[in-house]
Amino acid sequence: MKILLLSHIFPPAIDGGSRVIWKIGEYLQKEGHQVKALTTNCFSTDDFVTPTSIIIPKSPKTNSVNHIPMTRLPVYKRLRKPLKALKILFPKNSKVFNFLSLLQKGPIYKLLPLRKALLKIQDFKPDLIIAGPLPTTIILYAKLIKRICHCQLLISPCFHPKDPDFQNPLLFPLLNQADYLFTFTKFEKDQLQKHLVNKPKIFVSPLGVDPNFILDPKKVTYPKNPNILFIANFSAHKRTELLIKAFQKLLLKHPHLTLTLLGQKTLYWPQIQKKLDKLPKNTCSKIKIFFSPSHSQIKKSIDSSTLLCLPSIHESFGLVLVESLARGKTVLTTDTPQTQEVATLLSAHTFKTDNLNDLVNKLDTLLSTPSKLKSSAQKGQATVINSLTWDRIVHQLLISINEK
Repeated sequence: MKILLLSHIFPPAIDGGSRVIWKIGEYLQKEGHQVKALTTNCFSTDDFVTPTSIIIPKSPKTNSVNHIPMTRLPVYKRLRKPLKALKILFPKNSKVFNFLSLLQKGPIYKLLPLRKALLKIQDFKPDLIIAGPLPTTIILYAKLIKRICHCQLLISPCFHPKDPDFQNPLLFPLLNQADYLFTFTKFEKDQLQKHLVNKPKIFVSPLGVDPNFILDPKKVTYPKNPNILFIANFSAHKRTELLIKAFQKLLLKHPHLTLTLLGQKTLYWPQIQKKLDKLPKNTCSKIKIFFSPSHSQIKKSIDSSTLLCLPSIHESFGLVLVESLARGKTVLTTDTPQTQEVATLLSAHTFKTDNLNDLVNKLDTLLSTPSKLKSSAQKGQATVINSLTWDRIVHQLLISINEK
């Protein structure tokens, strides 16, 4: 089978939704399928609208990911303001208004490189497109290529029901034109089915890790001084500031506690930096920050942590939750429907979303009771080892596609 992967960014850029797409592609390639990818030359979604941002350079290393050939197209970076101004001319929630709103989420490929890429895709003649995540314009390109190549389409929506960007009425008619949807939780499936008319076949599966990412349970160690780890893009909805506030309060009881923040810089980062600048120097000295962490650095940071905390107000799944448990470290996340479902599966812990006091109390409990912390980590790691590896997930996805 010939498969085209379509996502807004790919490694070395860091993004959970796109990582799902290329991991599926990687394992499909291992199964003997012919896989190619179309993406942008951007490091993050913020780069779609930042004219001065650095682009991924053209080189053999960046034009393939794990031997998957990549076509990286440039995007128009100065269209956000004109599109916003143009929207004012149309009634709110009109078709044109909603279309312009979707375009604002980029990427918008430059026309000549896009045309050349489409000609190559026509020559490739894919049997299946795997595209995502929403709510970016990737879904529009997927629809266009499906029409040109007369192939099947699988979309991984990464649906966030409380994110206003997902309320665009155009998204659901576009999803209806997919042949398959890949959702990460039963909650996501149920939410999408409320809006779907054509009822694409839906494959539901938690996300996974590479088998070689899993640490032998006998080799799991904990640092002498407790360390809380955060891994995510530094976006507003990830609530990094809430964790920083909680950390400051916890220092009163756990003076040797440290905090490690790993993530991709975003346009929101200056807001987080302002909060950090206001902290006392002795508190700041206990916080380590790493931008655009490598795969090996993520492994090393998990191994040297006590637990991982993901305080996002919305997630489609939270891949780092599985990754942390694969290395034998428990996680604390929010009680949104998706993350609660994942936490239940992984024997992980939750706190009330965006509730500082509950976050402090739950972290304090885990830090103060190592036996509880280690017990939940062992149970979660056993689940990952037994069922949450990419080879198993992709194998089941293939079975689901072939059953239609």
